[in-house]
Amino acid sequence: MFDLKTAVTNISERWKYKLEENNPGIYRLDVAIKMKDDTWRYQNVWIWEIKGRHFGKDVVYMNSRCGEYNPNINHYKILKEGGYGTFSQITITTDKRPDGSPCETIIVQAVHPIEFVTEPLLNEMLYDVAYNADIIEATYFGGDKH
Repeated sequence: MFDLKTAVTNISERWKYKLEENNPGIYRLDVAIKMKDDTWRYQNVWIWEIKGRHFGKDVVYMNSRCGEYNPNINHYKILKEGGYGTFSQITITTDKRPDGSPCETIIVQAVHPIEFVTEPLLNEMLYDVAYNADIIEATYFGGDKH
């Protein structure tokens, strides 16, 4: 049986990603992304299990924030960016600003039935979410903030 805590711990140790368990069962990985100029960027990916979400089955869910939604964003270009995700998709979710006030945030997310998740697949999903969120954040929200 797949154990999310063991898998994210192994992945973080393998790639030297910073790992935190902020709440029981909710993990944050600081995924390292090597750029073409040999510099590194980092993107936070949150990951946890959701019971009964997919036709009554448990799933692994992960997401990474890109930036706060506003109507002036080029929606066409952002939707085109979503086509580069292998396991991920772009969506908008209800969120809170650092001051606690409500907002809507553009995120990259991935959801997969836990019965089919393996550690190598989880590793690919995490990187896919981080990489695509980092590109959208840099391109449409002015840089690395998450």
